[in-house]
Amino acid sequence: MGIQKFLRNFLKPKSATGFVDKFIKDSSKRRVHLELIYKNDLILQVDPLKFVPSWFKLFNVNQTNFKNGFVIFLVLDRKGIEKNENYINYQESGIEMMELDEMHGETPIRTFAKFVKWTNDPVLLGKEMRVILEGVFKSSIMEEQAIFNLRYIKKGFENF
Repeated sequence: MGIQKFLRNFLKPKSATGFVDKFIKDSSKRRVHLELIYKNDLILQVDPLKFVPSWFKLFNVNQTNFKNGFVIFLVLDRKGIEKNENYINYQESGIEMMELDEMHGETPIRTFAKFVKWTNDPVLLGKEMRVILEGVFKSSIMEEQAIFNLRYIKKGFENF
């Protein structure tokens, strides 16, 4: 078991571009989330649309244009959202994202989503993510270390 853990850590990407590249390659075969974690908070996620067609229904997006693409999204608590610094930054940034008010259990949330056409270029997808990060979270994340994570989703959760 120790050898498997060593190999997993050895083969883990060492840079942001490496994580995005691995995500693009892996997401062509199975559902995987690319997650960006900052100060123990999940701040940004990327989902492959190929395995989650429910995104098209939720946001009423043309599946033909994005069927193998990606959705970059973030979630903010709706309670007190008008005073939330990240929400204020988002409004002032001019970034165009689709918004959907939902419930996560008992918590009212707002999901912000940007649909991106398929690309195999990790730099291009990374730039799309960076625009959102810089606009919503300003430069604080760029100045400190954020953690990238690839979370592999088991079969049966494709429609959630």
